[in-house]
Amino acid sequence: TILLDLDSDQESEDGLRNYELWRAGHYDNKEPDTLDWIDTYFKEGDTIYDIGANIGQYSLYAAKTLNGNAQMFAFEPEALNFAKLNRNILLNGLGSTMTAYPMAVSDQTGIDHFYSKAFKTGAALHALGRAITQGEKAFEPHNRQGIMAVSLDDLTGKYGLPFPTHIKVDVDGIEDRIVKGAHNTLRDPRLKTFLIEVYMHKTMANDIKEAFFNAGLQLSNADVVDFSDGVVQNLIFVRK
Repeated sequence: TILLDLDSDQESEDGLRNYELWRAGHYDNKEPDTLDWIDTYFKEGDTIYDIGANIGQYSLYAAKTLNGNAQMFAFEPEALNFAKLNRNILLNGLGSTMTAYPMAVSDQTGIDHFYSKAFKTGAALHALGRAITQGEKAFEPHNRQGIMAVSLDDLTGKYGLPFPTHIKVDVDGIEDRIVKGAHNTLRDPRLKTFLIEVYMHKTMANDIKEAFFNAGLQLSNADVVDFSDGVVQNLIFVRK
């Protein structure tokens, strides 16, 4: 059982979707391949990074599946989502298993701005550094906040965070930058799998695949991925 704290079980009067309610209602069918990835590869004692955790539903699922016997690190830069992520961690009694960080992951470490496409809990398609989301689409932000961005190589190296067995990335637009900042992390044999959601646009998917192939990881779900322009797909890479 996964518990999600919802501010309301009704659609809002301002015309914006109740994103939390939508996520709760589509828990088991929004991303079945993500749930299958967790069920297939995760084991008790693993260390997992959830980059772009939103309100935490997939980190929570993994932590409950592993009976709390894992290290879960959830990264969520958007202010409202980060607050609710922490509430959901406590609601599920996972305070000793999951740690949430209010930071973005990118190709380099530094202070930046983060732009909210919709300033609503559970919303997505936000952007780091400039108000441009996946597919290079500009938007008028509802909120701008200060944020710390950090590369995966700095997280696992310079800052000494426990090294991940599995990494999930769902960030809506800078997937290639995150991969660029993970050169050493991808090559470390302790990393077993990596799921990354990709919006198929220009050379994004090919650049990402090449980086993983060069690091000794193979695309395990190549036979079911649609690489058509404008399609969003999860690419699951596994250590050979």
